[in-house]
Amino acid sequence: MTMQTTLLIIGGSDAGISAALRAKELAPDTDVTLLLADSYPNLSICGFPYAFSGEVPSWENLRHRTLADLEVTGVNFHLETTVIAIDPAAHRVTTNRGDFVYEKLIVGTGALPETSHIKGADNAFVLHDMADYFVIDQHVTTATPKTAAIVGAGYIGIEMAEALV
Repeated sequence: MTMQTTLLIIGGSDAGISAALRAKELAPDTDVTLLLADSYPNLSICGFPYAFSGEVPSWENLRHRTLADLEVTGVNFHLETTVIAIDPAAHRVTTNRGDFVYEKLIVGTGALPETSHIKGADNAFVLHDMADYFVIDQHVTTATPKTAAIVGAGYIGIEMAEALV
């Protein structure tokens, strides 16, 4: 299956959603398609630590907007769609659900954390998306670890340290 779109956006967090909404605001008739690797568009990733701590009662409260709210804007959403390859010369993105041909492309996926280069990181977690959140939440709930080491002193790292305490 090959789909065509004017503006193709990869990434459904703040950057991708903001780009999609702004494009529709500036040019409402533009065909905007957004590819999201999971089923959780427009979550406040920065709020993950507050969901872990219980300050936010449920991770679902981290939604800025529901999928229904977003679809009303006219943006076409493709959930559970993982990008496999980008061919800029052909203006083609290959995904697990088919190819997308575009006129303009925005990649708004953020940084992808990696632990494979860290010796002994086989028991390490990264916190980038909802799948990571669920894995960490299950581990903390079932294993009830007494200690943790957090690599990274950005806002989320510091807030996670506070949340785990």
